[in-house]
Amino acid sequence: MAEAPPATLFFALPVPGAARALAGRCQEALRLGLGPGRYPALEGLHITLAFLGPTDPARVPALLGMAAEVAGAGFRLRTAGIGGFPRPGRARIAWLGFAPEPALDALEARLWAALRAGGAAFDDKPFQAHLTLARYREPVDLGRLDLPVMETLTFETGGVGLFQSVPGPQGSSYRLLGAADCK
Repeated sequence: MAEAPPATLFFALPVPGAARALAGRCQEALRLGLGPGRYPALEGLHITLAFLGPTDPARVPALLGMAAEVAGAGFRLRTAGIGGFPRPGRARIAWLGFAPEPALDALEARLWAALRAGGAAFDDKPFQAHLTLARYREPVDLGRLDLPVMETLTFETGGVGLFQSVPGPQGSSYRLLGAADCK
């Protein structure tokens, strides 16, 4: 029997409906101000903690065990405005950011330490909590937009999920493989 091909996996925090609704209002403001781009489906929005990339499906049980080890207690996150990568004046990605939260930073650090200890490869670019709102072919200047003041939203985290990215014609969709609830 042939082995299953590697799956593109990542750890993330799912976001509640109220955060997805706010992200939808932000996406609409970006569409009106900047026009064409790729705007991810709201139901797939998440806060990526660690991107693993192509991973042997046989590793999934061990990875879920790592999530259970590091999940810890739930905490609150607060939205903090729109930004862009690599920078707002020449953004290829527009995002909704979050206020600094020590509990989130500690969760990310525990997860990365567990991944390293378990020999799992992952992208270790500096972590910045965000929800991706849009992707643009050419850089855009987010500063030139007259964005309405977006309300601040605070919500409770629910758990650490292991997701699989499934490519499709309209962009990727995300399948939850398992989650460790925050205690």
